[in-house]
Amino acid sequence: MNKFASELILKPVLVRDAITRGEGAMVGLVESLIICPDDGGLAGITIREGFGKKNLKTLSAKDILGISSEFYLVPSYEKLGDLDEIVRLKEIMDRDVPITGNKVYTQGGTLLGKVFDYTLDLTSFKITRIYVKPTLLSGFAKQYIISYKNIISIEKDKIVVEDALVKGAEPLLSKNVARQSASEFSEC
Repeated sequence: MNKFASELILKPVLVRDAITRGEGAMVGLVESLIICPDDGGLAGITIREGFGKKNLKTLSAKDILGISSEFYLVPSYEKLGDLDEIVRLKEIMDRDVPITGNKVYTQGGTLLGKVFDYTLDLTSFKITRIYVKPTLLSGFAKQYIISYKNIISIEKDKIVVEDALVKGAEPLLSKNVARQSASEFSEC
């Protein structure tokens, strides 16, 4: 099942151990998704603890037991770490590579617009599509839905997609284009 990233933010995080003990199970709300730019996978989430607190925690995606339309379920509070405690997540966050708001260009340098949302497969925790809205500078009047298979790279200041996406001016884009080999990417 795919879900929009915008629908996965501000959802409560519940702790299974607390539920089984009959205690208050909510840890906080999901503040952001941590996406690995090398493979488009959900590496983890940031969680704002409690209500009105400024304390942020991180949780690795491998420790998420499930995501429903209403909440995230995690095994125990001990799986949560401080922002710099889970090294792999800290390294990804330090790279500061956004998905939402990032500009999208073709290989040839044509600006298509900016990502306003994306979908994640809740089974594989991978990006399946990005949704691109034209900017005033891009000159296009339509939005694009671009399959992850068409993405060549995700960088700090841009996402690069196949040139073939602008030929034919189809707004729904899902041509199957081979991605760069996994050896060209670092592991997240």
